[in-house]
Order: sequence, then C-alpha cells, then structure tokens
Amino acid sequence: MEEFKKQILKNLEANGFPAKKVSLPTEKMYEVADNKGLSLNKVLEELKADEGLSYDIGDDKIVFAKVVVDESNFPNLNPEMMKKAQEMMAGMDPAELQKMQEQIQNMSEEEREEMLKQAKSMGLF
Repeated sequence: MEEFKKQILKNLEANGFPAKKVSLPTEKMYEVADNKGLSLNKVLEELKADEGLSYDIGDDKIVFAKVVVDESNFPNLNPEMMKKAQEMMAGMDPAELQKMQEQIQNMSEEEREEMLKQAKSMGLF
C-alpha cells in the first residue's frame, strides 16, 4: 500500500500539488488499486490521515487538495492541536472547508480564542 500511496503523491506533485488542486481519473484510480489488490477508499483515507489531503470523488475524477491551516490565526495552538485540526479539516467537504476558512479569517482575536476554548472544553484538543 505504501508504494501505491507514494505513486499517487508523486503523480499529484508532478501536476502542481500541493500549490494547486489536482484531479486524477476516478475509474483508472480504482482499476490500478484493484490490480494491486488494494481498496482505493482505504488508500485515500490513509493519505487523508497521514498527509493532510482532502479529496472529492466524482464520477469522472477525484479532486485532491492540501488542507492548510493558517497557524497565524491560532498563535496559541500547540503542534499536536494543529495536527488534530488538520486531520479534522481533511475530512470536510471542500466547499464547507472554504466557508469555514473565510469565517475564521473574519474573526477577531478574541473570537478565535473563545472558539479555541470551546473546542478544548468539548475534548477536541
């Protein structure tokens, strides 16, 4: 599986990833995974968890994007909390993620601190 994950990452990087979103053909990806005796869905989940990738599987293509958390928005977030936030964001729908990022950018420092306190109290960090 590691070999296939590396191959996917190499193909993505060859097409401008992570600086831009990259798509790969859905049917071909499933075929290659199947020929290797792998579950593409499982491979994608591991890439999401290990590499912070987000993906959207469509009929024709799988669109990959890198989940990026702007650390300057959360100066008091320790590295483990930052990793957890990125993992959570990797599972979000791209449109939902974009909306959330815009909301966070428009928050005041006090609002961000309050949101961080709420997340901690809910056991998210």
